[in-house]
Amino acid sequence: MQVDIYAPHAEIHPRWRVIIQRRAVKLTDFSKNIVRLHVTLVHNAHHQFGSEEVRLLATVPNRAFRVHKVRPNMGDAIQAAFAALERELVGFLTRRKTPRKAARTRRSLSAV
Repeated sequence: MQVDIYAPHAEIHPRWRVIIQRRAVKLTDFSKNIVRLHVTLVHNAHHQFGSEEVRLLATVPNRAFRVHKVRPNMGDAIQAAFAALERELVGFLTRRKTPRKAARTRRSLSAV
C-alpha cells in the first residue's frame, strides 16, 4: 500500500506521521486490497484554538473512499478520520461478501 501524506502550509509533526503510519498498517488488517492511501492535513490558522482538518482518500480496486474530519486537535482529527475509514471499509467488505438475493419470480395469474 502506498501512503502519501500532504500538509499544505504546515509542517508535518513526526508524531502525526507515526500515528498515520500505525493506523495505515492497521487498515491492511481489514483489507489487503487497499492500493493507495492519501492523507491531507490542513491547519486553519484563522481560529485561535485551531481547526485541524484531516482528509483521507483510500483507493481499492473499482472503489474509492473519502473521509473528512475536523477537530480542535490534529491528533484527535487523525484518529477520528481513521476510525471513520475503518467503519466504511468494514461495511463495504461485509456488503461485498454477502450474496445478493435472487430476483423473485412472479406467480402467473393462472396459478392463483
